[in-house]
Amino acid sequence: MNALIIDDEVDLCSLLSIQLRSMGVPNEFVNTIREAKVKFRENNYEIIFLDLNLTDGSGFEMLDFIKGYPKNQKVIVISAYDSERKKVIEQGADFFLPKPFTKKKVAEILDSI
Repeated sequence: MNALIIDDEVDLCSLLSIQLRSMGVPNEFVNTIREAKVKFRENNYEIIFLDLNLTDGSGFEMLDFIKGYPKNQKVIVISAYDSERKKVIEQGADFFLPKPFTKKKVAEILDSI
């Protein structure tokens, strides 16, 4: 299992990356949609952590891009806005992870995959 983290908050990316590695999940992170599209095309990630608010666009845009490819990855949307939960699930996300989150919550999601 490997993961791509897409979030413009570098500290959050670093923290989540460390948490995932401690659970045995290799991962990479990027901070823009542009970088994410390159990484996504070049690699076969099984899990994608996607923030909704990115500096160069909306996470919804990236979610549409991801769902346009016939890969079998799980998308976990990360957001501080719980009001977005229903919308992201309807748009094709597999899970919603509200900020702030705990390592335990991340582990629960990964265990269910």
